[in-house]
Amino acid sequence: MKEVAGDLAEAISAARERRNKDQAGAYVHVPYCAHRCSYCSFVAIAGLDGEEAYFQALGREVRARALEVPGPLDTVYFGGGTPSYVPPQRLSGVLDELAASFGIAAGAEITAEGNPDDLDEARLEALAVLGVNRLSIGVQSLVDGELELLERRHDSAAALSAVRRAARTFGSVSADLMIGVPRQTRETLRASVTALLEAGVGHLSVYLLELEKAPRLVGLRQERPELFPDDEEMAARWEDVDDLCREAGLPRYELSNWARPGQGSRHNLKYWTGAPTLGLGVAAFSFDGVTRRANSGSTTEYLRRVNAGGTAFVSEERLEGEALLFERTMLALRLAEGVPSSELEAVRRLLAPADRERLADCEEAGLLVRERDRVTLSRRGALLSNEVFAVFV
Repeated sequence: MKEVAGDLAEAISAARERRNKDQAGAYVHVPYCAHRCSYCSFVAIAGLDGEEAYFQALGREVRARALEVPGPLDTVYFGGGTPSYVPPQRLSGVLDELAASFGIAAGAEITAEGNPDDLDEARLEALAVLGVNRLSIGVQSLVDGELELLERRHDSAAALSAVRRAARTFGSVSADLMIGVPRQTRETLRASVTALLEAGVGHLSVYLLELEKAPRLVGLRQERPELFPDDEEMAARWEDVDDLCREAGLPRYELSNWARPGQGSRHNLKYWTGAPTLGLGVAAFSFDGVTRRANSGSTTEYLRRVNAGGTAFVSEERLEGEALLFERTMLALRLAEGVPSSELEAVRRLLAPADRERLADCEEAGLLVRERDRVTLSRRGALLSNEVFAVFV
């Protein structure tokens, strides 16, 4: 019992030391977009109705939370929705508020998500002038028939043109693709990946289509099940992506993300390493290293709460002791660098007997590998990561 208590104290101390060295980042949710796509499960509003009131509330929220995390911020991420859809001066105003309240570090990573149909030369230049230095483009597919079923507003030619323009303007460009799109085949997915790599992206995020979050596609699957892949086929497509990216010099650094050296998302790494993040706007989440808070997911309620008191928190969860360590271990295993062997052993001794046995089974099955005093998910382990993560939940 003393050994376990000592392991817990040592692991908590190590986590706290790492946290104290981390600079904070800010996520800003911009809910506006031109059209809500068939697979979208995010808090999003089609059109710009209420835009001015929303950005005024964002400014109030920034000022009210000025002491929540230490500055200066070294990452700012505008997500959505579609940040590229709103007038660039709206984003510039938020950056000004963040700079005044927290400071923004020299060399900070400033990311904005965008859709190809917004990204003409003028909009790209305006984003660069206001300080954005990394663009994340929602492509999803480069096959017109697949884009049609996702209800995307761009076609493949427009998407490739936007990516090429962005690559000329920004030093760091990421693109999103999806696995499991109706009508998609291994060949069409490989073609989409290859075309994006040739167009100049330095970062690729590839996500599985989650039908439970896309109710407008559920009916199509019931009518045309042959358009949708099974789990084995989804895994094969993920492996194809992994092969193509690695061969092109973009190794996988997280379960769904591949990047050229130095072009990984510094902001998203904060979520996977437990660094402090300030979540601003409707449905945004914040984490200070111990406490996770969630803003209201209703735009109307978000505005009401911020205008009344400056914040819009509707829930709070404090992670301490074993719960914090188990989450940190699970998130760290998402990364290609994994966790130090010594840390995993300390956490192992804190697990319930049944979970220790399940962890041993994962190792025996080859889902976890040890190399140079670190433990990482194997390639098969990445595909079956939920089997490993269940040990820590």
